[in-house]
Amino acid sequence: MLKRSGQRLACLLFAAGLGALTAACGFPPVNTEAAAVYSKFAALHGKSRHDQLVAAAKAEGQLVIYVTNTAIEKKIVPAFEKEYGIDVAVYRATTEQVRGRILQEAGAHRVLNDVVETKDSEMAILGGQGLIAPYTSDIAKTIPSEAKTDDMVGAYYIATLPIHNVRLAQPNELPRDLAGYADPKWQGKVAVDQGDFNWYEDLYTYYTKQKGMSDDDFVALMKSVAKNFRVVDGHVSNTTLLQAGDFPVFLSDFLQYVPSRAKDLSFQPALQPVTLQILGADPMKGAAHPAAALLFCDFYLTEAQKYLHDAGYIPTNPAAIRGYRPRLPEGTHFVYDDWRTLASDRGNAWQEAWSNLLKGKDPVLPR
Repeated sequence: MLKRSGQRLACLLFAAGLGALTAACGFPPVNTEAAAVYSKFAALHGKSRHDQLVAAAKAEGQLVIYVTNTAIEKKIVPAFEKEYGIDVAVYRATTEQVRGRILQEAGAHRVLNDVVETKDSEMAILGGQGLIAPYTSDIAKTIPSEAKTDDMVGAYYIATLPIHNVRLAQPNELPRDLAGYADPKWQGKVAVDQGDFNWYEDLYTYYTKQKGMSDDDFVALMKSVAKNFRVVDGHVSNTTLLQAGDFPVFLSDFLQYVPSRAKDLSFQPALQPVTLQILGADPMKGAAHPAAALLFCDFYLTEAQKYLHDAGYIPTNPAAIRGYRPRLPEGTHFVYDDWRTLASDRGNAWQEAWSNLLKGKDPVLPR
């Protein structure tokens, strides 16, 4: 459902549908006016760019964004609207639903959103269809290279790591490495989400590429641990069950689901490695409001960083946050999602391999 954050958006989707599409046929839809706006501001820098961009965005007066993050809808959009007086309409859904909606609309030669916010592999799919506009700014140059993909300048990371219920498992009772969860005492007590095949692929990269483990040894390790898995569906609902005491450890949970003042849940000590998905916002090539789209992307990498941090995510531009303190300790070993693989047919193979592991079937590595 599209939610209107302001009161002047009764005709926003209709206007976007007319304004975004200047070519009536072909895929992807083409908007030469948006391309000209993006080109103009890519050549500008500093205060001059910002001031001219704000003026152009206010003249457009509207923005439609498709997002996956609840913090955008609850905190970031209201802050953006208050700062710039631009009405924002928000469609929030899962990463797969956002991608599906955009591809469906593009297939009908329509672009109804100005900005898309999603994860690395989904953005790569949309970029591969020619739907994403390049985002160029002085701000982008300050973001570390590991937070960037071919199609996106990442605004934050989702960290996947074990979270435990402190009433059921004390830190000194937790294994110091993944192999420790193969102990029979953990049978049925170690939850993993059935959709976390990207985490599985990240573990493979870590153990075989960085630690020198053979494929056979990796398979043996994962099969020994998987015997104790409790397979769950949904991070939010099952983190609630973890907190209620239904099981002691959620092995592939997300850092943002542990509130900074949580009494029942903890991620310390952090089991190595901690895997990271990159997420960010991009302007659409067919945007009806391209200046507002660029301004929101700027905002997402600056003022919005504090809201992302407060929501439990890892910001890519911590310098934008006064008094920033990282949640994970110094020395944590990170492995970044292999978004190129996950966005390709090979990603489907990893999904099947993960499913086989959870079902006790072979093969548990892509063929």
